[in-house]
Amino acid sequence: MATISKLPSGKYRAQVRKQGIYKARSFDRKADAKAWAADIERAIGQGGQAGTISSAGLTFGDLMGAYLEQVETGRTTKATLNRIKGGALGKVKLKHLDAVHLAEFVEKRRKDGITGATLAGDLSALSAVLKWGRRVKKLDINEKLAAEARGDLTAARIDTRSAERDRIPTDDELAALVAYFDGNPRQGIPMGDITKFGAASAMRLSEICRIRIEDFDREARTVIIRERKDPKRKARNDQTVPLVGAAFDLAVKHAGDREKGRIFPYESRSASAAFTRAVAKLGIADLHFHDLRHLAVTSLFRAGLGIELVAVVSGHRDWKHLKRYTQLGAADVHAALAERA
Repeated sequence: MATISKLPSGKYRAQVRKQGIYKARSFDRKADAKAWAADIERAIGQGGQAGTISSAGLTFGDLMGAYLEQVETGRTTKATLNRIKGGALGKVKLKHLDAVHLAEFVEKRRKDGITGATLAGDLSALSAVLKWGRRVKKLDINEKLAAEARGDLTAARIDTRSAERDRIPTDDELAALVAYFDGNPRQGIPMGDITKFGAASAMRLSEICRIRIEDFDREARTVIIRERKDPKRKARNDQTVPLVGAAFDLAVKHAGDREKGRIFPYESRSASAAFTRAVAKLGIADLHFHDLRHLAVTSLFRAGLGIELVAVVSGHRDWKHLKRYTQLGAADVHAALAERA
């Protein structure tokens, strides 16, 4: 039975209790609340399996949207699902969704030039949505479709491993970039300092543009990175990290006497675009801002820090992932032995 009640906020809350299933949702208009409640009651009444709700009328995009509203996810998953639900796959009715639709999705992404690793990430996100829809919302859907499509990538010999980069900027390249930024009066973003901060802190550009003064402890020389990316923890991964080398002085400089707000109050996409333009202007080959993170991690190892201490700075939780950011070579071995001789 459905009940509609007006909330103090002025919105209308619809609640449906039927066959042991409870659903609730708020709407701006009473008419929308009534229509939704009627649809839910009808869907429950048409359940195709015991304990499940019919997915009739719902699209895959509807399910993705509900998942994003009700499940706490990381930024990458949010971006992935928002992109997919706006495409052809998001328009497919759940009751019609099958392996063919997933195969067509994979084929189109492959034609778009997407790597196997990115495609595997897409399918993992979709698999989580389908499992949630089946197990939590009790929808009459096949929760294994995306997982099976991901398994098909391996059968098709599509490499789903992320490509490992070994590029770090040389001292000359880094100096040229900083000089270019500092000598450009039209550059509104202090990219020279942001570049130096990235090379010292091992932070991603999105993290640099997100850290806040309220989380900056000058006495401890630390800052909290909120919701830091982690392969195993998709949300609320807040980490307190030390600001080493030039990173601390740059944080003090840009925080100034402000008591709140972002230390670097700039959009990461704009900063990324500025870095890309500078690299092209200077003729520096194959260099990304993220390579500064590799440089910072490598520099910490060269300074003699152990794996555990470097991981505190970089945020990595195991050597397998940290190793990808370490660009030590034979010359570093000889240098270390020479210092001990």
